[in-house]
Parts: sequence; structure tokens; C-alpha cells
Amino acid sequence: MILRSITLRNFRNYKTDTLTFHERFNLIFGDNAQGKTNLLEAIHFILTFRPFKQVSMEKLIFLGENEARLKGEIDSDSGLNEVHIILTKGGKTVKLNGKIIYNMSRVLGKFNVVAFLPSDLELVKGTPQDRRRYLDSLIFNFDPAHLKDLKSYFRAVMQRNALMMQKEDPGETLDVWDEKIGELGGRIIKRRIRIIEKLEREAEKIYGFISGQKPDVKIQYKPSFKLDSNFEEELRKELRSRFKQDKIRGHTSVGPHRDLIEFSINGKDASVLASQGEAKTLALSLKTSEIKLTRNILGRNPILLLDDITSELDERRRNFLFRLLEGFTGQVFVTATTTKEVLRKDDKKIFQIKSGRSQHFSQQ
Repeated sequence: MILRSITLRNFRNYKTDTLTFHERFNLIFGDNAQGKTNLLEAIHFILTFRPFKQVSMEKLIFLGENEARLKGEIDSDSGLNEVHIILTKGGKTVKLNGKIIYNMSRVLGKFNVVAFLPSDLELVKGTPQDRRRYLDSLIFNFDPAHLKDLKSYFRAVMQRNALMMQKEDPGETLDVWDEKIGELGGRIIKRRIRIIEKLEREAEKIYGFISGQKPDVKIQYKPSFKLDSNFEEELRKELRSRFKQDKIRGHTSVGPHRDLIEFSINGKDASVLASQGEAKTLALSLKTSEIKLTRNILGRNPILLLDDITSELDERRRNFLFRLLEGFTGQVFVTATTTKEVLRKDDKKIFQIKSGRSQHFSQQ
């Protein structure tokens, strides 16, 4: 899979620009606040149909303009694909090969990306919501139905919460939403547990390789209720038993939206007790594991995006990352402040970014 080119119009700080990429390695350099990350985000948007983080579409549009447009050409197993994305203050329109995509779950995972962002290094010590979101985003790549179930699940939880705000007895209507939440929540939990089993095995190996140690790395899924063999039924029972308590609080206190994902290193809760170095090593191990999972599950390389991440790492972790890039046979995009930060001797394209404009600096 190769991103051949991208065209940006009124996206972030880019007024208009078109870039054609090298099929292996692309270095994007320039001073801070010039648009390097914005370009990487545009690439991510073209390949995954979403920006790096949840944000209103209005914030992605060049100041003073009404819409932004992105266009990308991607070579994949199915041939050459064209992606067009139109962003307005009211939302986005995505076209794949000329056809509007109304159901995003049908196209998620068509193009696979692994992004290494500075914020990823805070994943281990971040919020429970950050860890849930990370895990769910990973699952999207392999099972697009997960997105549909998550959206339906949160709608059902909102409906249940609204019922609890009413003075009158919700009666059988509450049972309907409890059934729905139990059904959807059970599927969501099963997928999360399955991906954790795969992710944990790879992350432990990679952590050991980076650190030179033999660590005991665990990823534990800690549900907000007691899990039994029948996730759906146990969740429904818990919802019923907590109704009075939830009604007082005004929200649903049990389900996948309240579950925890805990990382541990040698038996220690990494979010609390891991050093900054250990936390960064684990985060780097998790992101690197995504590459292996993509190969194992889908049989292909993802496209790698690395946003100025080398500046956040010490020598040992940078050396690991450079060895990873040297051995990687897919397409890579790296941002840096100077060309000296990323040493690579083989063929590549280098782009310099200044004030939202790219200059094809050189090709080696």
C-alpha cells in the first residue's frame, strides 16, 4: 500500500499544495509551527477518514474559509484508489473512487496506518478514557463493525440516561435499553479482550528488545462489573441492579464506557509507578506492536507516520526506532526540525515546510 500523492486546499494552515511521495521513505522537515504536523494529519485523514484527534471540522478549515478539501491517490491490492474529503463547518463528506461514503464502518481499515505521535508517549500515564479510545481505534483497523457497535452503544446509554432523568417510572422502556446496552456492550468487551491478548504478547517482546531486560508486561482489562462466561447477560443484570443508584447519580455507571485498561510492568501499575523512561518504552512497544498485528491479521504493511517523535526519546529508544525504520519495507513519513535528525542512506524524498507550503528539498 502506497500513498502516491496528496492535495490540500484550505486545510489547517495550508492554502493550497500538492505533494507526490516516495514509495518508501519521506522526510518532512522545517521549523516548529510551520505545518509539518498538519501535513501528517492530512495524510492520516486521507488514509483513515479521520484526523488525529476528535475535533470539530471547523477547526480544520483555513481561517476565514468556508470549506477545506483533501485529495489522495493510494495504491493498494485493489488497484489505484482516489479519496476526496470535503470539510465544512457542519461536518465532512468522504468520497472513495467517486462514490460518497455514508457508512464509515464499511471503509474503515481499507488503508492501514500506524502513527507515532508525541502524545502517544503519554498513553501509559494518561486518562482511562485515553486508553479506551486507543484500544478501540486499534480494533477499528481489524474489525470495522466495532465502530458501528460503539456508536450504537453510546446512543443507547444516552437514551438510558435520559430515562433516569424523568420523574415517572420508565417501566418496560428501561428494559429495552438495558437489553440493547447488554447486547452491544458484550460484543465490545469481547473484541477488546481479544485484541489485548494479541497486543500484550507482542508488546512484551518488543519492550524486552528495547530495554535489554526480560520484563513482565501485562495489559489487564478491568470491567466495571463482574465478568462471567456470558458478558451480555452479566451486563444486563448489573444494569438492572444498579438502576436506583444510577437514577440518583443521573448516569449509567456500568458498561464498556466505564471499564479500565491497566498496563503493568513487573507487577507495578505503570500509570502510577512506572518511570518516565519505562512509560515511554512501553508506549513505543505498544505502537510498534501495531505493525506486527497488521501484518499478522491483514497480511500487509501499514503506512508509518512519525511526528517529531525522535526529539522525545533518549539515545537507546531513538536507536531502536531507527533500526525499526531501516528494516521496515513499507512506506514511511517522518517529520523533524532538521534533516540531520533522521539518518537514512537509501532513496528518499525530502520536503521542507515553511508557513504551510512545501518545497521538494531534494531526492537522494
